[in-house]
Amino acid sequence: MKVGSKVSWNSSGGTARGIVREIVRDGKVSGIPVKITGTKEEPAARIEIIDDEGKPTGTMVGHKVSTLRKAQYANDIFTTEPEAISRSMDLGMGGATHVSDYDGQAVYMPGESHEAYLSFYEGGEPTEEPEEPSVSRIEALRAVVAEILKVDFAKAEYQGETVTLNKPRRIKGGNKKFEVFVMDGDKVKRVAFGDPNMEIRRDDPKARANFRSRHSCDTKKDKTTAGYWSCRMWESNTSVGEMTKNIEGKILKTDDEQRMVYGWASVVTEKGEAVVDRQGDVIEAGTLVKAVNEFMEHVRVGKAMHVGDQVGVVVHSLPITKEIGDALGIQSDREGWVVAYKVFDDTVWDMVKSGELAAFSIGGRAIKEEI
Repeated sequence: MKVGSKVSWNSSGGTARGIVREIVRDGKVSGIPVKITGTKEEPAARIEIIDDEGKPTGTMVGHKVSTLRKAQYANDIFTTEPEAISRSMDLGMGGATHVSDYDGQAVYMPGESHEAYLSFYEGGEPTEEPEEPSVSRIEALRAVVAEILKVDFAKAEYQGETVTLNKPRRIKGGNKKFEVFVMDGDKVKRVAFGDPNMEIRRDDPKARANFRSRHSCDTKKDKTTAGYWSCRMWESNTSVGEMTKNIEGKILKTDDEQRMVYGWASVVTEKGEAVVDRQGDVIEAGTLVKAVNEFMEHVRVGKAMHVGDQVGVVVHSLPITKEIGDALGIQSDREGWVVAYKVFDDTVWDMVKSGELAAFSIGGRAIKEEI
């Protein structure tokens, strides 16, 4: 981290962003409202806060560099490529992503490489042949990512089910909207939270600030409580969809007048490489085509989160394989299934428009083979 680096961190109002204006290694950080001291072993930074458009505001704050690094990386680590692509687009990196292996866990991050990712935040250009300092920086990045993964993407057993810790998911029915599984000492605890009748108006800064102030969100630090997770949902720059989704194909376009939703229902290969889904499965392109044909001939039904009554119907369908694409003159780096889906249910349509339902997911039965 150096002067000019872009950084982000968690604040009482959600995720804040800024630009490093000074690195302090031998004393107090000047020009900030609270006392923060930097040392050679534990440097601190003076940061100018930037607004949502990336413009400097003139307001200065101070933070320890180690805290900034971990907070920044935590916002940019994903276990699915679509999430990383979305984050890459938000950061202005054009959708570029890279994948790395961490003890068998595929981790997707913005940028074409670790070096490109680090250079983006430092305001520089990635080097084609990194020198030793760059290698050390990448090793430090990998160490922090591995530490975050142990906490944020850990698996555990809860009443016979394998669950992902610290990852909220939506509840169908009941008196709560979401549930999340956390460690409480040496036991796994289920925390239910959220009023199912309450709309989360996160994109309204006034509503967000009112909620966080009313519930004293800056004091909510205990992950085993419903209040902590309710406040997390009302952070800025953290979408409900990103916190809860367990989905494969991102919605790319909607038509308000006809209530149509367009996108990839499933992606099975990307640039010639098989895509491993969240269940650790790979679907062969030919198998997907057969399943799609059966579905369109006999079913076409769509549900919300795979359960309950029908909420819509698949109107248009096109399986894309290399052979089909070549025959139709369609160039695509992906093989999979593209759909147009008509939503009947008013509540589900509102969830699509708000971004709470942000993608498609296919479900079915199959015979699994080891590959």
